[in-house]
Amino acid sequence: MLDRSTVERLRGADTAGHPVVSLYVGLGPDLDQRRAVPTRLKALTHPRREAAAEWGEEAVGEIRRDLDRAVAMADQITADLGRGAALFVCSAVGLEEHVSLPAPVRDRAVVDTSPYLGPLEAMLAHFRRYCAVVVDRRLASIYRFCMGALESWEVMAEEEVRKGNFGGFAGYAEHGASRRAGEVARRHFRRVAARLSELSRSGEFDLLALGGNPANVDGVAAELPPDLAAVLAGTFVVDPRTATAADIRRHCEALAEEYDRGVDEGLVTDLLDAAGSRRRGVLGLDRVLDAVNQHAVELLLLDAGDTVPGVACPACGWLARQGASCASCGAATRRVADLFDAAAEGVRAAGGTVRYVLAATELRHFEAGATVRFAVAGIET
Repeated sequence: MLDRSTVERLRGADTAGHPVVSLYVGLGPDLDQRRAVPTRLKALTHPRREAAAEWGEEAVGEIRRDLDRAVAMADQITADLGRGAALFVCSAVGLEEHVSLPAPVRDRAVVDTSPYLGPLEAMLAHFRRYCAVVVDRRLASIYRFCMGALESWEVMAEEEVRKGNFGGFAGYAEHGASRRAGEVARRHFRRVAARLSELSRSGEFDLLALGGNPANVDGVAAELPPDLAAVLAGTFVVDPRTATAADIRRHCEALAEEYDRGVDEGLVTDLLDAAGSRRRGVLGLDRVLDAVNQHAVELLLLDAGDTVPGVACPACGWLARQGASCASCGAATRRVADLFDAAAEGVRAAGGTVRYVLAATELRHFEAGATVRFAVAGIET
């Protein structure tokens, strides 16, 4: 299953310069699509087999063997319960890994001297860790939710107050029981909010989701301190007495999808405004590469689309679509399988932030965009 440790382990793999085959396959509920996986893998790998000679005579055999091995892993992909799968094969160093993915991915095959991790980074950036709480007046069930998986975390219970429908002396007994029940509920909501604050301070989650009867959800929300209220991603209506884990997971998936779509749309709108008003925003891969090469990028937004090959300077990190020598320092360049992935690495190294935009936004017309810290040579801002 995809997680940060998996990506870092693949990133740190010592390939000793040997070519690595990276394959991505999208999966869905359609059985015919899954049955076609062997055919799809053959179609993906065929162009890479034909292009293997570009790596030199010694590498041709390695690449073709690894492509054949990836095709032979079709049964693993077909049985994958995720919505996508990634394969990484480099037999020369004993690398053979299958990673199940929590979201659909475009079919693609990449051969490079390191694993192609762009789609994995996109998913890690997209899927946040949620604390999902389903609450009523005396019980709160707390869950972890991330990448489509729901896990029970803990349960908090408050004392039960029995209330009968009786009048007592002039109705005072009933009124007292009702008031007592309200006090117990409010104390319960405060305890839940305090516990969530503890979990948040310890870094256990990124965002919060509250579910239950709207009155009870509002009761907890009213007790949240400002820092926790700021990470409340949304709420959902559910009956805590009858909701199953599957019901809660579906609510969390819908809430997380809506929240992430809103974040993506907001970031893209801000970027378009910055670029359109001639402030510090740039659009399009070539303009983004200029900004990356000058270490000016503050926030890089990438559409999770197709790969674009290019070249990079191993001495200073300069990126370009083509060129045998670096335009900055003159050193010989090396090819890179994906300029988007290389640009993301460069931005992170320079202290910038990268976000892959999975939602369908205006960014798809440009593929990439960035806000910059300062005016960049060769780019009007």
